[in-house]
Amino acid sequence: MKYEIQKITRIIDVIVDFYMSHQAKKLSMSIEDTEDTYILIFEAEQIVCSEKTANGLNKLLSAGRQPEVEEVYWQLGSNDVEGDEINLVGMMVDEVKIDYNCPHLKITLVRNKKKAQPL
Repeated sequence: MKYEIQKITRIIDVIVDFYMSHQAKKLSMSIEDTEDTYILIFEAEQIVCSEKTANGLNKLLSAGRQPEVEEVYWQLGSNDVEGDEINLVGMMVDEVKIDYNCPHLKITLVRNKKKAQPL
């Protein structure tokens, strides 16, 4: 459970860093912890972004969850290369939805919780 919380925190850190590096003026975030998922919603009303940037972000975040990669690499992300960080987040989430209507950007990420495997 501790590592799961650290992973969620890391995802939040990377996405907030993206917003701040794109000069978001008003950023709101919500975290919903349901029985089966974590739902993370980020929304900025004023952000310096373009359709091309939003599409690139969607592509990076849509990498698809890769648990085998995530277990090894989730701690290794560095703040040096934004695309690598965001792509790593894409490997840690199950669903991505991006709504962009200049200058408004909303990112919704869903991470399914692991189920205990029967013996």
